[in-house]
Amino acid sequence: MPRNRDECLAPTDRVGERTNGPVGHSASAMPQARPIPWLRGAIGGILMGLANLVPGVSGGTMILIIGLYDALISAIADVTRLRFTLHNVVLIGIVAGTAGLAIVLLAGPLRNLVVLQPTAMYALFIGMTLGGAPLLWRMMSPPKPASMLAVAVGFLILVGVAVSSTSHSRLTKEDKARIQELVRRGEFPIKSDIPLDLAAGVLGMSAMVLPGISGAYMLLLLGRYEAILGAVAAMKDYALSFGKEGDPTALAVIVPVAIGSLVSLVAVTNVLKWLLQHREKPTVGLLLGILLGSVITLVQRMEFAAGLDYALAGLLLPCGFVATIFLSRVGARGN
Repeated sequence: MPRNRDECLAPTDRVGERTNGPVGHSASAMPQARPIPWLRGAIGGILMGLANLVPGVSGGTMILIIGLYDALISAIADVTRLRFTLHNVVLIGIVAGTAGLAIVLLAGPLRNLVVLQPTAMYALFIGMTLGGAPLLWRMMSPPKPASMLAVAVGFLILVGVAVSSTSHSRLTKEDKARIQELVRRGEFPIKSDIPLDLAAGVLGMSAMVLPGISGAYMLLLLGRYEAILGAVAAMKDYALSFGKEGDPTALAVIVPVAIGSLVSLVAVTNVLKWLLQHREKPTVGLLLGILLGSVITLVQRMEFAAGLDYALAGLLLPCGFVATIFLSRVGARGN
């Protein structure tokens, strides 16, 4: 089993460690171009897009379990510094393209599932989130006091977020019934709030690239989750119907979110790249603690109303865990 971050990467993702040149010449003497992980990039992008539509589920974790986290963070950080390479540009394009496609096509249906079937969906996401913990533990091994302290700090941070957000994010039964009825009718009010939408872009993108932290959860804390997903779905309908359906005013929500996301992406990826290069073990420990703490926020959103809810949760939670473990194995083997 891989013990650290480098062993979790596919062999083809590490430059200078292969010897496929002429006999007697190492790869360090004759650099080889890194193969582009087309399949892993596409799967990781789809999972990242889906994860960032759901409060409490981390898009960064999905990239991590597929084995592309370091490579993607490094590529984005380099591009934001105008250091372009074919490998970096294509990798970012694959992940961003498939993530964007998943968000555009599935924002409406996934929002409906989370609203109408919260217990089943959150049980699945709890399993998927917990499935990422073994990989982070291997990356942190052997555990040292500083790393274990970082785990505790990360866990306590998310516990604090969960406790402080309980009163803000809980809806009354009447509010839930009203929202569910709007979703069933395919309606949801879209209101622009530029300061909050800018903040949602900054916090949402920051959380998107951090394993264990949910971008959608940040939107939920700001009270912009439903409005932003509704805006994405409305713009998709407007574009695909050539203006016959949907709502073009949704751009008033989408543009500020996009601006905030871009600013955050430049800043966070460069900080993360430095931390992973210079303080790897404590950084991974902090991310592990955050991931474990995020499970509490997911449990808070589960609603058991009938025996069937318990049965679905009991079935889907281990399915999510096994799916994540399987994907992490696929990521470790490469394409």
